[in-house]
Amino acid sequence: MFTISSGVGAGDNPDSNAYVFAVARALNAETIRRWDAVTFDAVVVLSKQFRYYSGRHVLIAWNRYFGWSLGIEGQRADRVLIIGGLGIGRRPAPEAIADRTDELVADLLHLEYRDREAFPVPALIHRLDSDTGPVDRGAPGW
Repeated sequence: MFTISSGVGAGDNPDSNAYVFAVARALNAETIRRWDAVTFDAVVVLSKQFRYYSGRHVLIAWNRYFGWSLGIEGQRADRVLIIGGLGIGRRPAPEAIADRTDELVADLLHLEYRDREAFPVPALIHRLDSDTGPVDRGAPGW
């Protein structure tokens, strides 16, 4: 299954919590992290890695108002690097998210071998409470 790291965010909402869990299951995710509920509500870390990005794990991050984005892990747990949006809506079905994520990852892996210069430059996103470091309260709600 996957590990769950807590903080603040959508985990306080049972509907959002169940939705993020369903997405994580559809992706066979390794980890779910709650986020700051402003930038993102949750981050789902996958087992897939990109060599081009120093072997960092692929992730998807969810904002309930804007939808899902593809990215990679940052240098610390309170940072992510976003490559781009999935472009499939604010709250699509978990299977649609898994399919779109697989499609984008395959495209990027293809670039990794064919045209490294065309690889997208991700945007660094800090969690709003990042000055205090990662928050891990071990909340049973996740």
